[in-house]
Amino acid sequence: MIEFYMVFQLIPVKMDFKKTFNSLQKISPSLGALIAFNFISKPQKRKIRPFEKSILEIAKHSTINFNKFKIKSYQWGNGKKKALLVHGWGGRASNFGAIIPILIENGFQVISFDGPSHGESSKRKTSFFEMADLVKLYLQNNNYDLIMTHSMGSVLAFTAMNSLKYKAKKMIVLTTPSKFSEFIDLAILKFGLTKETTKLLINKLKKTSTEYNPISHKVKDVINNIEIKDITFIHDISDKVIPLKRSKLVSSYFSNSKFIEIEGTGHFKMLWSKKVIKIVESLINN
Repeated sequence: MIEFYMVFQLIPVKMDFKKTFNSLQKISPSLGALIAFNFISKPQKRKIRPFEKSILEIAKHSTINFNKFKIKSYQWGNGKKKALLVHGWGGRASNFGAIIPILIENGFQVISFDGPSHGESSKRKTSFFEMADLVKLYLQNNNYDLIMTHSMGSVLAFTAMNSLKYKAKKMIVLTTPSKFSEFIDLAILKFGLTKETTKLLINKLKKTSTEYNPISHKVKDVINNIEIKDITFIHDISDKVIPLKRSKLVSSYFSNSKFIEIEGTGHFKMLWSKKVIKIVESLINN
């Protein structure tokens, strides 16, 4: 099985991935589940953009030990107010590179990190809930005036906040799924998993946490202990990764939330959109 997996890794990208994978999982559903699990457990490293390089050059870099990982941590600015930025799955702290200067200009000390096996942190298998535990560690070490999250990082931040019975002053959510299983659905779609392979994948995912069930984990279930004075959701109506209705659903769980619909930025581009930057500046000034 190990040799077969190594051969699969050597298949050229130009080949029809789904067709090849479909043939493989018919031969061995367990191997198909293993490959999909490894894909999820080892986030793909994305190309770093010029504005990300620029923001990393002016950051104060440090490294912390966490669950056998060397976690890369960053700090920008020396303002009296503190902001924690939580990137999405497969992301990195520098994804917020276009937003960070605005926060600094408005008196924030900005803190962020590359999650386990993300960015410049050390690489090995990780899980969603391991990142939630890391967010929890950062929340315990500082009091933040602003928490900003993107994509799956939003779910993980809510999970960490709930376990701490956290009281937040202001939160800006740049898209969020409403439940963990939506990410699994993306993996199923990417690989074209059969029912048998999906079942085996789910069994593997269940073993990644003794505290949470990845399949039934929903945002609705992890906000009961959270108190947020001011929370705003921003979501692009053309987001092809997370549908608008998911963020709207999560927003509805908070009686005091504001929801801002934008257009023309998609899921990732919103992080460096001038439109979003202006909205963020307006929110932190209010």
